Amino acid sequence: MKNILVVDPDPIILQAFVGLLKSQGGFLNILSAESGKAALEIIEQTQIHIVITGLYMPEIDGFELVALLAKQYPDIRVIVMTNNASPMFRANIKQIPTAVHFDQATDISLLTKRILTELHIDYGGQVRGLSLPSFLQMLEMEGRSCTLQISTKSESGNLSIVSGELVAAKVGPLSGDSAALQIFSWENVLIDIDYSFKEVQRDITKPLMALLLESGRIVDEKQSSLPNSRKHDRYECLVAIDYDVSDWTYQCFLRDICLGGAYIETEQTIKVGQKIILTLSSPEFERGCEISGQVVRRDKKGIGIQFDEISLRQRKVIQTLAGGSSNKYQ
Repeated sequence: MKNILVVDPDPIILQAFVGLLKSQGGFLNILSAESGKAALEIIEQTQIHIVITGLYMPEIDGFELVALLAKQYPDIRVIVMTNNASPMFRANIKQIPTAVHFDQATDISLLTKRILTELHIDYGGQVRGLSLPSFLQMLEMEGRSCTLQISTKSESGNLSIVSGELVAAKVGPLSGDSAALQIFSWENVLIDIDYSFKEVQRDITKPLMALLLESGRIVDEKQSSLPNSRKHDRYECLVAIDYDVSDWTYQCFLRDICLGGAYIETEQTIKVGQKIILTLSSPEFERGCEISGQVVRRDKKGIGIQFDEISLRQRKVIQTLAGGSSNKYQ
């Protein structure tokens, strides 16, 4: 269980954020405070993993709180919420290793994904190495009931869990065991959990473990038959990051990355040829890592980026995101 502290003097905003985060299920424990002073009192008594704070508060403003936490509680990640922050403010926040900026004008659903990223929970089913199959087995052990929406960049499907047991699966026209096998073969998926479970008709006939073993065999066969035509190994992921274009910072999802470039999902209008800076973070590095490049392609969902020449540190950050060995990128 991760403890998230939300700090804001406006009770309406505070209630909205707390309600949003609590709706994510039992993985996050949400606390709240209406001032920086009250927040510090809670932090002194409770282990807090992430603080979400606004800027304008009585007694101790948001920036003072961020600086104080960075000095006294360096293990706490801080997300600073603002509306249309100036480039200078964004630059100042980037100088604080434990803090990141989040624009309140951005789709608020991105906030939960940003939190999971800051907790080093990969939204592709990774909780410090916990894969989608392991996540399903965890639900099985805990006897949970829920509906999971599983999606990739191009596909989506649903899994229905009753008292920890997989009872139904659906992907397009497919249902039952065949749909479950297809979902289990996907990599780096986005998992949306709905605990307001609705009764469904059972169409799964095999135990979860049998389906997982069969899907593993299918994936192995596919991978062994695919030629490697890329110059660099590409790692698919789903991680919330920041990027800078023309002195403005935006939030987005990194969908894949390699030593030569990356693909991000964004709704911003960015032209091919435009310069861009990605800010990547990793549990193994205290500070964010900036990588510059230019946009080389665009589609309906996002943009492809070609990196400029990268340094050894940038290589190591990409390597960490890719989960590869240190020899892979030598």
